[in-house]
Amino acid sequence: MNAEERTEAIFGSFDGVVSTIGFIFGLLVHHSPESAIAMGGLGGAISASISMTTGEYESRDEPPRAKLPGAAAMGMATLLGSMVPVWPFFVFKRDLALGIAAVGCVLVATWIGHEKHQKIRGYLVAYLTLCGAAALTLGIVSLIPQSAG
Repeated sequence: MNAEERTEAIFGSFDGVVSTIGFIFGLLVHHSPESAIAMGGLGGAISASISMTTGEYESRDEPPRAKLPGAAAMGMATLLGSMVPVWPFFVFKRDLALGIAAVGCVLVATWIGHEKHQKIRGYLVAYLTLCGAAALTLGIVSLIPQSAG
């Protein structure tokens, strides 16, 4: 894997974090149990990694075998990133899991900010992206009434 593919994979991991945080917050707002959050997040992580793998593979204008390493790296990075906010819900109770997930997401955003090589601007964009996704998800999902079942 070359430097460009590594950089793309790093950003794929952040895409996984940001994409999956929506699942987590949507389920949290509607008081889902930890097991449902874990399973929903895992499903989102798998879907995100398949999507990013396919997108990376299809975006390259190379012979099929030359596309595979970059696409596989993107898929794995996205899966790992997607699991950052999910895995604590497999192990811990809601509040502790949420705290650990939040710390993990902020650490990934910090890593992305560093990788942008744009000084404070890179960090701000990464943190605002993460917080924006969380806030928008919370805002929209909280408007949807919970079922009376």
